[in-house]
Amino acid sequence: MRDGSLLFEAGSLPRTAARKSGRPRVKQRGSIRVSRELELGRAAEHLVCADLLLSGWSSYPTAQGLPYDLAVDVGDRIVRVQVKSSFFAKNPQPTSRSNPAYFYQIRRAGRGGARVYGGGEFDIYALVALDRRLIGYFAAAELPTQSVVVRIPGGYYGHGARTEREFEGATFERALRVALEIEASNGDAAARAKQAAA
Repeated sequence: MRDGSLLFEAGSLPRTAARKSGRPRVKQRGSIRVSRELELGRAAEHLVCADLLLSGWSSYPTAQGLPYDLAVDVGDRIVRVQVKSSFFAKNPQPTSRSNPAYFYQIRRAGRGGARVYGGGEFDIYALVALDRRLIGYFAAAELPTQSVVVRIPGGYYGHGARTEREFEGATFERALRVALEIEASNGDAAARAKQAAA
């Protein structure tokens, strides 16, 4: 079964069960020792870059140290994309019968979340579920909270909370449209305020 919003066919993907420990287990191949956290982050960035390129967008990885991971040329501007990844879905309340979901801390960067992102450092979030190769794109301005929960496709959930989102329909095109609409409305509000002050 092929979903047009997904990069890979859902039936061909490996399913991984939630692990008891919070750390993903990745087998080391080769002799170079690297940080698992950084490797998984790079994997997510490459997956998003491939998804954008295959969808017809010119996308480029950025250098280390920038507050965003990818730059996307959309014609009249460069859109800055921050990639956040989760290796597998988690159940925040293991004693309950609730469905697991993907959790993302979106306001912090660096090892242990030492740095808080400033306003306007990037335009769009790409939230990646690495075990299922799913990507959800959201305008930065539409995610006002510290963390975001993204539901597993096809899972049963109750009424959504403010922090809950879905991968289905969360395309780059939709996120770009929302980001531009929010930017235009903020610009209009600033112009009205400036005119009223004059």
